[in-house]
Amino acid sequence: MNEKRYFWQPELSISIIYWSLTFIVLFYGLILTLEKTHPYLQGNIIIGLFIFFAVMGLHRYLLIDEKEIKVRFSRFWKRETILREHIDCLIVRKDGVVLKRKGLSGTNFHLGLTKKRKASFVATFSAYYPEIEIKQEINEKISHD
Repeated sequence: MNEKRYFWQPELSISIIYWSLTFIVLFYGLILTLEKTHPYLQGNIIIGLFIFFAVMGLHRYLLIDEKEIKVRFSRFWKRETILREHIDCLIVRKDGVVLKRKGLSGTNFHLGLTKKRKASFVATFSAYYPEIEIKQEINEKISHD
């Protein structure tokens, strides 16, 4: 089987803060640009900064294969690998999924996913890791913990 890629967002409150700050940068750049009637270097630099932060925010994805789950964060240099034997269970919630880890190896990993991606991720997860339990908590949101 090939690796599958799924794009994710962190917990809802963190996503709202990140994207709000990113769009503040956009609006500030637009204000600077619209004050002048000709191309304005400072406004264009600020809009370029917005594009950089938007690409960083959309860079979050994970790769799932038979042995491990490789998680990529918005910071290009931060990566994490969750081995198959370190996963205790997968909890499916209303707005995403939670990977619960065994023992003291780390905290739970919250993945905010859309409905289609969540259904596809759960199906792929159960195909790759049939021995790991999948719990359903339909009425709970990720931000509950």
